[in-house]
Amino acid sequence: MRTSVAIIVLATLIIVPEIRCQQVAEALKTHLLTGYDKYLRPVTNSSQKIDVTFGVGLRQIIDLKEKEQTFRINVWLRLFWTDYLLQWNASDWGGVTSITVHSSEIWRPDVFLYNNIGDSYGNVEEITSITVQSTGSISYYQPGIFESACPVHVGSFPFDTQECELEFGSWIYHGFVLDFHNSANESDQSSYIPNEEFVLTSSPLRKKVGYYSCCPEPYPSMVINFYLQRRSFFYIFNMVLPCIILMVLNWFGFYIPPDSGERLGFFMTILLALVVFLQVLADILPKTSQTTPLLGVFFAATIGLVGFSCLVSIVIIRLSCNSPPTRPVPRWVHVVLLHGLARLFCMTSIYNEDNMVKVSPTGGVAADDLVVERVVSNGHVVNGDVDSPYPTRVTNGRRESVNDQSVLTVLRGLNAQVTKHFNTLGEKATEEGHQDDWKMVALVLDRFFLWVVGAGTIAVIVCLFFVRY
Repeated sequence: MRTSVAIIVLATLIIVPEIRCQQVAEALKTHLLTGYDKYLRPVTNSSQKIDVTFGVGLRQIIDLKEKEQTFRINVWLRLFWTDYLLQWNASDWGGVTSITVHSSEIWRPDVFLYNNIGDSYGNVEEITSITVQSTGSISYYQPGIFESACPVHVGSFPFDTQECELEFGSWIYHGFVLDFHNSANESDQSSYIPNEEFVLTSSPLRKKVGYYSCCPEPYPSMVINFYLQRRSFFYIFNMVLPCIILMVLNWFGFYIPPDSGERLGFFMTILLALVVFLQVLADILPKTSQTTPLLGVFFAATIGLVGFSCLVSIVIIRLSCNSPPTRPVPRWVHVVLLHGLARLFCMTSIYNEDNMVKVSPTGGVAADDLVVERVVSNGHVVNGDVDSPYPTRVTNGRRESVNDQSVLTVLRGLNAQVTKHFNTLGEKATEEGHQDDWKMVALVLDRFFLWVVGAGTIAVIVCLFFVRY
């Protein structure tokens, strides 16, 4: 029984003062807001200026849309000022030094986001309550999600650093009646949640004073700059690395024999894959003609290399598959390619092997000479040691002349056929020699452009990672 009484007495001692304090606070609030006009500046005279201390705590970067060039962020605004109409003597009100009122019940500075492009008008909505001290000091803490315009510079994409800003200021009050001051030179990042795509390097807070053609008075505002460095690993892994692999494949594509018929199709497949990557990049970035993204330059250079490989392959295939009649290789081509570059690329031995054994079309045919030996010149037939205009024969020990013109005609026809045959063989051997020379020219050019494309591939990769503008 005594325990119950003690609990009741203790509860009474605790609850009754709290109830009394709440009643006093309610009475004080009613007293302060009676006749209070929240649409008028809370000053004792019209020349008095209200100084607003502006601070901000960063919570989360929601999104930076490069294509739309918009920036969306969640911040906590912290505003402090003095309301000269909400002051009281704490001793007259039971020692109450502070009360809480809703932000819609008293005057607030009309803070707007100047560069707002969101669905709202960029104003700070009346959501939370406000703490009022007996001295008239106001503490206003307001969370908000703001969306602003942010010009995106994609020249160094995906190694770029973007700068976005939020500019807050009063819409109707100029600097002579309402002034802003920053509480710190840097935004508070103690509660900041890191973003997956960007690294927030800094977020300075500064005061800006603007003058407009409509009004001679200054209009102060608070500007928060956000410096965002892109995390480039995603783009390197998903776009740059596959493109480098395609570049290497394009390089080694020169090892495919030109006459196999597969090289040109191989290069065209790589070219189509690179065009797809370039289209994906165009869908990500804004459609601007002022700057070209570094990754886009990389893709364009790669497409240029592959296109150059296709063009070179067409020329090499044409040289390798020369159809008769074939012109001889010009002398300067012999000097520059078959001697100069062939020696540089250690291909002289191949050229010498191709030209070591070239059989003359009239050499090594003694059997045919025996046939022609019987047909001579000046219309006479040579037969043993007798030179006679007609063939002769011996009958009963006596030499007789035979007037047989058919034999001479046959021999002359045979001589013409043999001569024609040797001429055809000579032309064919000459044609094959020209074709072999052109094939050698194609091989030397193929080796030359292999090194040219390889050097171009290395140069493009080095420029991507080490030359950033």
